[in-house]
Amino acid sequence: MRFKILAAAILILLGIAVFAVYSGSSNKDIPDDNDIIQKIEVNNSSFLEFSKDLDDFETVTIDIDKLRKAADSGHVFLRLMGEEYKIRIQEASRYTEDEYFYAGPVVGYNESRADLYLQKNSFCGSVGLGKPRNVTYNIRPTDEKYNGKTVYIVFMQDWKKEKERLEKMEIDPLQFFLINSDSKKHVMSIEIFDFNNESVFKENYTIDPEEKISSPKIKAELGQYRYEIILDNKFTFEQKIQADYAADVSSSEALYIYISDDPENPVTFGITVA
Repeated sequence: MRFKILAAAILILLGIAVFAVYSGSSNKDIPDDNDIIQKIEVNNSSFLEFSKDLDDFETVTIDIDKLRKAADSGHVFLRLMGEEYKIRIQEASRYTEDEYFYAGPVVGYNESRADLYLQKNSFCGSVGLGKPRNVTYNIRPTDEKYNGKTVYIVFMQDWKKEKERLEKMEIDPLQFFLINSDSKKHVMSIEIFDFNNESVFKENYTIDPEEKISSPKIKAELGQYRYEIILDNKFTFEQKIQADYAADVSSSEALYIYISDDPENPVTFGITVA
């Protein structure tokens, strides 16, 4: 189990996982008409084996100074997967002397949006094309260097293909765990309500000091569930949990319910993703 983190964090982990096998590969520059982004070819069997999980990808280096100057001018041209896209900057923020954020639509694409995060020597961003393409390019830095420059991975998410993949997956069942860290025995009632506010599970537990109780796995549908928890018929608590697809990086949340001898906080919660 691991604590759930922001969706953005999983993309950085992907870059790290991909480039764990990068060292020792053969690279060469490929000329690019857009000198902000320079594509790099990676010849590595382990890398190519991992790439089967991506819709498409490429490895590049990025000139951060040129990118920032272009964004300050109001328009950025980025060549991604062999295609050039013009981004019209409509939002610009400077967080610190070396941290910038730019955002705006991609010219010629409805409901599109690009988000560009720049630091002094690093960059990450996404370019979502919206309709009719419905694909998103994600750009993330890695720990690798090529000719002294940071190597970036650009990978594409095709949302139509993603939807088809998800529809083939099962929903990960819900599960919760009771942990009594108090020196006293307690009684706890737990009822779970679905997104239609209908009860899908209800049970009463008597839990001894230092005891841990695991619930059965509870069949669920995609969506948010509400836990109503009553301790010793006196204290009522509520917690919401998300049921999700049983995938490696996206599965249902598990709820940990801790009982303590703290009179101000007799019950606390922890949420993890399997």
